[in-house]
Amino acid sequence: EDLPGRLAPMDLDFVLEKNGHILVQEYKPKGVSLSLGQRITLKALVRAGQDVSLVWDEEGSDFVEVGAMDRNGNVAFVERMSTRKLRNRVLDWLQAAMDEPKD
Repeated sequence: EDLPGRLAPMDLDFVLEKNGHILVQEYKPKGVSLSLGQRITLKALVRAGQDVSLVWDEEGSDFVEVGAMDRNGNVAFVERMSTRKLRNRVLDWLQAAMDEPKD
């Protein structure tokens, strides 16, 4: 059944929770922007204290472009990195979450 107004459900591509910390990564093909609804939702997560990053990937490439979203829903800086480096950043985030529980 349709939701009222312009409301629509969305999916999150990557969500990781540990000890009250939440990491969200939204994956997009290189060159594709977030929809307005996605930007509003992800901005709300940042304002609630969650870590949100956008990840732009290119099919067949071992590299991605990654940027953290700020409280205004913007990504001010994008870094190109290997998928291995992105994996290591997630592991670093996980270790920090284990070291400092929010619960």
